[in-house]
Amino acid sequence: MPVALTSADGTHIPPVEAELLRWVGSGDSLLEGACLDALFPPGKLLRPVLCMESAKAVGGTVDQVLAFAAGIECLHVASLVHDDIVDQDPVRRGRASTAEQYGLAEALITGDGLSMAGMVAMLSGGPAERVLQAARVTVEALRHMCRGIMRETEVRGDLTCGVPTVLEIMQAKTAALTGVACQAGAILAGATHEQHQSLRQYGEQLGMAFQIRDDLLPYTAEDQVTGKTATSDVANLQPTLPVLLAYEAADEADRNRLTTVFRGGTDPVTAHRDILAVLTRTDALNKAARMASSCAEQARAELTGLPNSTRLAELATSAADRRR
Repeated sequence: MPVALTSADGTHIPPVEAELLRWVGSGDSLLEGACLDALFPPGKLLRPVLCMESAKAVGGTVDQVLAFAAGIECLHVASLVHDDIVDQDPVRRGRASTAEQYGLAEALITGDGLSMAGMVAMLSGGPAERVLQAARVTVEALRHMCRGIMRETEVRGDLTCGVPTVLEIMQAKTAALTGVACQAGAILAGATHEQHQSLRQYGEQLGMAFQIRDDLLPYTAEDQVTGKTATSDVANLQPTLPVLLAYEAADEADRNRLTTVFRGGTDPVTAHRDILAVLTRTDALNKAARMASSCAEQARAELTGLPNSTRLAELATSAADRRR
């Protein structure tokens, strides 16, 4: 059974957060402190939740997967720390990023430290055959994620890369890890091959829905809702799905406007305003929202035959209509 922990002020610490503390440490060293700062306060904890709920969906328990779920969150946050270095983003979850607070070298080491803590947590216990299988598919998903991140850097400033390319990047960078969080949870709980494959497909489609909505948030929500500056993608000349949908549908004048912005040199605030105007004129925001809804519907369809999947279905519904 997971240990119920309380903080110094007597506040109850939820199981996943307690498990993160168990594997990362108490913050007694600079590395532990930086790791904890990156982890807490936590985000949605989507990936560990998916891992645990997938185990329950095939008749397993949270106890069987809690350490593995915490490990996946460590690996996810490690990728965010490194992502902020790549993008030179000073803000994460509404406050200074790890690199901004501690420095570039320290942030690189923090990401590595979180990755190692995550690996140890994933390999911490359970039937050896199941743990090995779950770890193997997770590491392969992480390799796929790295390929997606590298591909993303290759298309910066390139509005001709096309919608299929950016969808492939989303699948690799985001959906692969949400998919394997579900698959690993099911494997550790003793799922059949068909069950854990269906849950992986569910998680990948859910990840696509969340990422598409994420790409929409800079144009539909305030900075305090997204936790990052709305101009981040523009400043990095990163063509996202709504921008590419707009580019495909735009007339010559609007294509030229987008091309000018993505050549660089335009003030990010002005660039963001110009892009939003083109997105509105081309109906790209609504097109992308419909794509997110389609992914969420495909995710729900993968849950057929899994009677304990109510929470997973709810997550798909919320992904389709994400506002924050």
